[in-house]
Amino acid sequence: MAKRILRAIVKIVATCAGLVFLFDNRISGNAGTVLLASIAVLFVCGLVWLIFDLGEGRGFWPKKPGE
Repeated sequence: MAKRILRAIVKIVATCAGLVFLFDNRISGNAGTVLLASIAVLFVCGLVWLIFDLGEGRGFWPKKPGE
């Protein structure tokens, strides 16, 4: 149960960081900092995913029907 909760949290945080990375408008003076921070958050999410073995060998993708 704890793995499911942690898996959901990591997916949500990684998705938000990815969206920030993709849709950052680069108008503010902090654009470089925002991009580096979003990359760092994505990296940390990947590490947490690997350390706690949340993917069960399949990465971020859900199980296929019938598995």
